[in-house]
Amino acid sequence: MYRVCVSDVFSAAHSIRSHGGVGRYLHGHDFRVRVCASGAGLGTGNIAVDLKLLEELLKEVTGRLDHRYLNEVLGVEDLSTEYLATYILSELSARLPEVYLVEVCTTEGRYCVEVER
Repeated sequence: MYRVCVSDVFSAAHSIRSHGGVGRYLHGHDFRVRVCASGAGLGTGNIAVDLKLLEELLKEVTGRLDHRYLNEVLGVEDLSTEYLATYILSELSARLPEVYLVEVCTTEGRYCVEVER
């Protein structure tokens, strides 16, 4: 089994309105996203997963989120990092079924979420 991962960084604002702490207020982060896809064996060109395609798909998704208010873009009241990771996994795995893992971290390094299917 081969596992191939790519990363990207984007900046965005969000709020978790039902949260009891400061997270309920509008705030922003630089989000670091790591996406992994798996391949059972080597195919054409001795490649397990098309790295270029994986990277392009990730950039397409993060490009729609970059410098935006995520609650509005995704249409939710409470935009947690967990929700964001789940959204990205859903978007990517619909286009590339080999995607099995998404990790989203704030670049401040205080918080990371990993979701796997």
